[in-house]
Amino acid sequence: MPAPLALALNDSNKSAWDNLYASTPELIWGREPIGFLPRFLPAAATLPPGPVLDAAAGEGRNLPVLLALGRPVTAWDASPAALAKIPARWRKRVTTEVCDLADSPGPDGHFALILLSDTIETLPEPQPVLAELRRLLVPGGVLLANVPAYDDGVVGINMQPVNGGGWLYRGRYYYQFYSETEAEGLFEAAGLELAASDDCRWDEPPHPQFRAATHRHHSRVLLGRRPA
Repeated sequence: MPAPLALALNDSNKSAWDNLYASTPELIWGREPIGFLPRFLPAAATLPPGPVLDAAAGEGRNLPVLLALGRPVTAWDASPAALAKIPARWRKRVTTEVCDLADSPGPDGHFALILLSDTIETLPEPQPVLAELRRLLVPGGVLLANVPAYDDGVVGINMQPVNGGGWLYRGRYYYQFYSETEAEGLFEAAGLELAASDDCRWDEPPHPQFRAATHRHHSRVLLGRRPA
């Protein structure tokens, strides 16, 4: 995708998501963790020392599971409205910051685990973000992320193609889908060693102001490790 187009999409995309979060007091994604997380989250004992980052944390649906690891947890998102909606009982236990994941405020080699949930498919240019997250990992630290497949249950529904690749959902929210090989290639191009790569399917309930019907997701779930 040409850089000027990607930059314009990135800016409009961030604005669209922030407006969505601000459009309702309800939690868009609910309070339950995303469907792949309980199955694929590494146990605390298998991780190197260091804190945890929920990158693109949204309204915090995954924070209780991350907090259960017993490590300090940081939550970042480009949407101030999203972070402001994290329920108080979770928010008081984490450090939050508004930031663009491609240009983060974090120091090199800081986090033992980074979760990137339902985000890669919304990025016009995922490569700079994945490279930045690799930078933030301690040696031996891991990035856990899902990459929706071409037959994900939301593909093609209320979506229009974008010049240069990808789709716009409802004319506002950018999406891109990946094959298994393409998903794994994103991690490898960022310098991450693939520790795991597997299929996962789960159902999601309707999302207020976003999707009116229950829908099924199909993602490639990847665990990428920064080489020690």
